[in-house]
Amino acid sequence: MLPLVCPFLGSAFAPAPAAPVPADSGPGVEPLVAEVDVIGASAGGGFLAPDTSVERERAALLRAARGGGPAAREALRARFVTAVVFEGRPIAEVARSFSLTRDTVRCWVRRYRAAGTAEALRDLPRTGRPARITCREQAVVLTIACQRPQEFGRCEGRMTQAMIAEEATRQGCPVKRSSVQRILGSAEVRPHREAYYLFTKKDDPEYAPRRDAICEIYTRVMPADEVVVCMDEKAGVQVLGMVNGTPHGGRQPPGYGTPARLEQHYKRHGTRTLVGAVRPDNGKLVASGVYASGTYKTRETIELLRAIRRELPGMRIIHLVWDNGSTHRSAEMRSFLASPEGACFHPLYTPTHASWLDLAENFLSRFSRRYLHGKRWTGLDAFDEDMAACLRAYQHVAKPMRWRYNPQEQAESTGRPTRRVRRGRCFLRPASPSRPTAA
Repeated sequence: MLPLVCPFLGSAFAPAPAAPVPADSGPGVEPLVAEVDVIGASAGGGFLAPDTSVERERAALLRAARGGGPAAREALRARFVTAVVFEGRPIAEVARSFSLTRDTVRCWVRRYRAAGTAEALRDLPRTGRPARITCREQAVVLTIACQRPQEFGRCEGRMTQAMIAEEATRQGCPVKRSSVQRILGSAEVRPHREAYYLFTKKDDPEYAPRRDAICEIYTRVMPADEVVVCMDEKAGVQVLGMVNGTPHGGRQPPGYGTPARLEQHYKRHGTRTLVGAVRPDNGKLVASGVYASGTYKTRETIELLRAIRRELPGMRIIHLVWDNGSTHRSAEMRSFLASPEGACFHPLYTPTHASWLDLAENFLSRFSRRYLHGKRWTGLDAFDEDMAACLRAYQHVAKPMRWRYNPQEQAESTGRPTRRVRRGRCFLRPASPSRPTAA
């Protein structure tokens, strides 16, 4: 008979040689050697085990010997107990082969023989120090952290860890600030963090129709006598000046290993309002203006619309996308749009809290980063002259904008159209007959 090999123990287990069968044993006489059952590897065996109670105990030890990770100690004990109990090897020899003392081997062999099961090879439960922070203290700390300070008669704006520890102690659960920090960290509760939210009606009946109308205008192939114009204003542009009169606007160029430097001290000359009307198909400005703070009213807006009409004389319809500003909805503006002079304008108002649909905001953002950031002026007149030159220069670097948001496609892919668009995705590209209208 072949030896029984356990791949996890790394040694061969040769069963005791079978006793010779008596000569008078015939077909009706059972042999002295019990038949063995093959335990398949898929069942976790990998070795041969006779169907007896002793061999079943041996199989349990071999299964325990295959343990790893947290059960590595139990696996080692099962290996040398198997060698002593079932292989009959001396304790001294087994201790030398496993680099253990004889007392250790003898202790675990004695414990196994007394219990008779592999459970005896596990460590007995230890008492340890009782926990000082129980579930009650943790619940009290988390409950306090998830409430406002005003509910405890405090004037602070947010709960700190020291305040939570003080309030928990007042409620009969004395804890330290470090314990509060560990409890909050394990529960991922951060009372010092804040996030803004926007309250708006999700069932606004005007939201979806306005959004779909603007997206349809952006992705439609326009006839030759129709054009899309987006208009918006940037109010409160600060005109900053230098204090010490340093050259080059107080800005020093960068050097090797040093960034560009800007004078920290400045003085405010005032504010201006920058208004721009841009064509998304080519990205260029149709009309623009710089106004003093508080002087951009409905009359100035109408003058800009007349300038747009003069720049686009052959257009029968001008689809005007803008926000819900007061100058866009005044009675004077409504009367102008109803007159023959403003009949060519078809205004499209962005929904509430959805000004990102107006691509003029894209132009204002790009213009501010390119021509306003890090500059100083000697006065308001110098600012007006510089802005006039910058607006002319922008016409040479303007690029078409691509629009990649389509609420219908979004609804088909996710089941619902979303109101949010990832930053950098609000670009419009004029559609062409050779490709789908939805970019």
